[in-house]
Amino acid sequence: MADGERAKGYRKVQLKPGDPTSLDPRYIVAVPDGSALPGETGALAYESGRGPVTDDEALGVLRRRKGAQLARMYAESAPQALEQRGLPPTLDEALARHLPGELPARDKAKEVTSISLPPRLMARLVARAELEGRNLNALIEMMLWRLDREAPLDPDEVRREYVEMMDDLKNRQAAD
Repeated sequence: MADGERAKGYRKVQLKPGDPTSLDPRYIVAVPDGSALPGETGALAYESGRGPVTDDEALGVLRRRKGAQLARMYAESAPQALEQRGLPPTLDEALARHLPGELPARDKAKEVTSISLPPRLMARLVARAELEGRNLNALIEMMLWRLDREAPLDPDEVRREYVEMMDDLKNRQAAD
């Protein structure tokens, strides 16, 4: 098969960060009793007073998402199409080969991601990055690194703060 050519019956599945597929019971992969990591068989639950996300939680969610991606791909693709892509014949074999056993190495190449930002916020962030002598990617990466070191916020607080942020962005625009 030539590069860029799609196998007939093959369904490429990529889960975006907000994609609910990894929480869809049809695609959650069974894990032997007692061996599941936190977040591997369902969504993590917020608990007040907890610390930052642990490596086990991050790996559990990563495994759940990769397992759901594979389960959905196997459910929606023809077997010969999976074979043409070099994938094993069964989902169990694919899980054994492709489910991560550890978090990605610290020196692994960065992953490309895409986010949507209000244009006004984007303009302000680009200006800030310029003032600080770095590019927008470095600014966002550092902000996320700092966030990763903090304890997660209460989901209700996050919802209120998001509404406040959107109101602030709209009011700033009206005032300018």
